[in-house]
Amino acid sequence: MNKIITLLLLFATITSFSQIKTGQKVPPYIFKDILNGDKKPFDISTQGKPLILEFWATWCAPCIPAMKKLEDYQNKFGKQLEILTISSDKLNSLLRYIDNTKTSLKIAHDSMHIAIFDYRHIPHTILVDKNGFVKAITSPDQLTEKIIADFVAGKEIEIIKKQDNPTNLGLFKEFKNDFYQYTLTAENINLKFKNEIKRNQDNEPISLEFNNVSIYRLLTDIYELTTAARLDVNKDSISKNKYCFKLEQSAGYSKNILDNAKEILNEISGFKARLIEKTVDSLYTLQVIDSTMLPNISFNEKYSTEGGGTYFKGIKISSNDLIMYLEDITFLPVKDKTGINFVFDMELNWSYENPKTLNEELKKYGLKLKKSNVPEKIVMLEIK
Repeated sequence: MNKIITLLLLFATITSFSQIKTGQKVPPYIFKDILNGDKKPFDISTQGKPLILEFWATWCAPCIPAMKKLEDYQNKFGKQLEILTISSDKLNSLLRYIDNTKTSLKIAHDSMHIAIFDYRHIPHTILVDKNGFVKAITSPDQLTEKIIADFVAGKEIEIIKKQDNPTNLGLFKEFKNDFYQYTLTAENINLKFKNEIKRNQDNEPISLEFNNVSIYRLLTDIYELTTAARLDVNKDSISKNKYCFKLEQSAGYSKNILDNAKEILNEISGFKARLIEKTVDSLYTLQVIDSTMLPNISFNEKYSTEGGGTYFKGIKISSNDLIMYLEDITFLPVKDKTGINFVFDMELNWSYENPKTLNEELKKYGLKLKKSNVPEKIVMLEIK
């Protein structure tokens, strides 16, 4: 009973805070679970020095270089600047990151903060002055050493955000007949991010729902690409608009729902997409270096994957799952040259500080990731 009362009081306290905005004073929120350093609870309202709050996750590709950038600032400005990084990631993933990188940045493990820190994308950065007032809400890529120096010195700072000119304002399209129905709208801030393709017991897709996703994410999932590294597109020519797309169809409809989704989007989204085989200069290949060390066939009953960043664990996975992980961390297409046609188990635990450790982990399974020195043909999704 006492635990329930404590949780209710904690929830009531958190929900009494309003969402933090620039110019406001931060509330007395205490991050209690500090995983490294002195591990003392951290009250963001009582630091008495310039403070950077960084929200991130180990599976977030842009977050990792952002963490390194912030660590450089921490080392340069020392005790003049306080930096706290916060993540609701899995505890084991955060502990692995700390062990692998030996980072000097304080890392807090916390999932309750979202009630007062309103963000939908990471990495996400908040600058708080020595008096506890929010000076900027931004992202790490907008920070420079001069901005940090001015911030530490108590000077006014100006962060010019890159503005995206939305072209889908007011977008609302819907259709319904006896076989299927769909809606396609612009970003809806009242909806949480979602990308879901529901499947039946035979693993056949039966419905899909995407909320507030980029065209890249939408098409990557619908065309069943490994990752967005397979997109062939001039990214400067396509807006970073977000979309909501929902499609449902009856079980008796003859057309595959993903094929139907492709046709719908090509007709009404303003984009034209098609799968092509393209020769590319910059990609990796996954190769077998020792066939005697290849993973054994998995006899586990359930498929699962976990991790991100420098850690990956897969149970009953295919080589396609491994390619997906590798493309996420290299940001380039990866061509599968292994010939592995069975499911297997694998665990990789390497270090960003020493990228060679990735191949050391792959070597345990007789594999190697290699930058191709000749052009290779690979399946890509062309978007115009």
